[in-house]
Amino acid sequence: AATVERLRALVKAAGLPTVAPDLGVERWIELMEVDKKNEGGAIKFILLEPLGSPSIASVPEEALRATLAACVVDGRA
Repeated sequence: AATVERLRALVKAAGLPTVAPDLGVERWIELMEVDKKNEGGAIKFILLEPLGSPSIASVPEEALRATLAACVVDGRA
């Protein structure tokens, strides 16, 4: 949680948005599907665990949809 808050503060200090626009789950999926990291129709994410140690990972579509839906409801995405 401390890392998330630290990153949020850094992004905000740089004058960048910390909240994504509410485009709806389907539109976010459409946009993610054209990302250059994707392979074989799978949406890929760059994960930093720990910070500074990137890895590329797929996320199950059900988990992605549930997360996006929760963010849209909460007004965070």
